[in-house]
Amino acid sequence: MNEIHEIKWTAQTSPGRYRRNNEDAFLLMMFDECELCYLGKEGSSDAWKNHFIFAVSDGIGGSEAGEYASQSALRSISDLISREFHRGKKHSQIDYSKMLTAFCEQIHDAILKISNHYKECSNMGATLSIGWLHESVLHFAHLGDSRIYLLSSNNSMVQLTEDHTVAARKVREGKLTPAEAKRHSNNNILEKSIGSGHGFDFPQLGQQPLSQGDRLVFCTDGVADGITPYTIEKTILTPPPYLKDLNPAEAVVKEALDASGKDNITSIVVEITV
Repeated sequence: MNEIHEIKWTAQTSPGRYRRNNEDAFLLMMFDECELCYLGKEGSSDAWKNHFIFAVSDGIGGSEAGEYASQSALRSISDLISREFHRGKKHSQIDYSKMLTAFCEQIHDAILKISNHYKECSNMGATLSIGWLHESVLHFAHLGDSRIYLLSSNNSMVQLTEDHTVAARKVREGKLTPAEAKRHSNNNILEKSIGSGHGFDFPQLGQQPLSQGDRLVFCTDGVADGITPYTIEKTILTPPPYLKDLNPAEAVVKEALDASGKDNITSIVVEITV
């Protein structure tokens, strides 16, 4: 594992072909001991001593409620980082898993409180896939069926998160094949999420060492349902001529839009350099 000195990122979202509202949201953030700032949809930065947050969220609840849920979830992260990070940095080593779990739980409680007070927001919720990048390691927490992929420098594509759906669980249990799961009636029924009118679900937690040339792909299910991991990989590494004027995240969203577009579509692509 090499020490990371620079990262590059791109992000893009689309409501898809058939929906007026975009219930997806994404977050790009950089911070250190002194300040926190939001990042633009495309850029690069010196990674030395900086912390980065990348996250995607897909709202649940329909109409404005789902859109509000995903945006609320990601807005909450900046407040929590500002409050909790300074407390965490006093220790010799940050407990990333503990802090990420606390973020998920506090976001869950905030969404639940709103949904309990406003009838139009009843049972609203969101998926959440959040990555905290620092000192050549990605720490992540995940709830729902958005995804985080690692496209390593040797061009292998690995899904770091597991889908929290009925069909995906049955695949893990050996009761369905991946092809059968795509056609399964419960394919998109979530078993874990943020909010959604129920008690707190503990997130999937993990960490991934990163090296020069590695890429991370954060995406909502509008990407995953539209194109395969192989297509995502090829779109980023060897885009066809009609995508060459687009940045990586735009290209992934365009491919998913052309392939399906029945859902909202969001992608963040992060490239590791040294």
